[in-house]
Amino acid sequence: MKKLLLLDADVIMDLHTLGLFEKITKTYEVSVARTVVDEAQYFKSGGKRHKIDIGDSVTIIDNVDIKSLMHVRNEAKEAWLGIDPGELESIAYLSAAEEKVTFCTCDKAAIKLISYMELEAKSISVEKAVKGQGITKRIYTRDILKKCLGSVLRTAKPDAFNLKS
Repeated sequence: MKKLLLLDADVIMDLHTLGLFEKITKTYEVSVARTVVDEAQYFKSGGKRHKIDIGDSVTIIDNVDIKSLMHVRNEAKEAWLGIDPGELESIAYLSAAEEKVTFCTCDKAAIKLISYMELEAKSISVEKAVKGQGITKRIYTRDILKKCLGSVLRTAKPDAFNLKS
């Protein structure tokens, strides 16, 4: 089973809205930063708000060290990027993790920051993560990721985000 880090609350909420979150947790061992869990409280479906409870289906990361957090905060500042607390915590964990973790996000600033920090090899697009999960329309396409990466200060590697066709 692959390990997948769902970075931001938007991915969790969107996967719930599309009815794919449970399928993803069966395909991947999912890890989520504590701050992201706190941010992802509800999703909308059928015009109603539904409560999200993912505690039993994911590994919650509580142990991100302050040095890693400060490093990522400094990198974001240097790159002129505003990063939300959940994304900051997740990228800090990703950058310091000794275990194999794959980063998955749809947030433009977070995508730019991981490219700026040269962490693309630990990344995957949401589209690729959900491929084969019964989705019928394209979401968070590789083209969107390429567009985000096009304005990054450092040049991304050609295989960034597993964008090869």
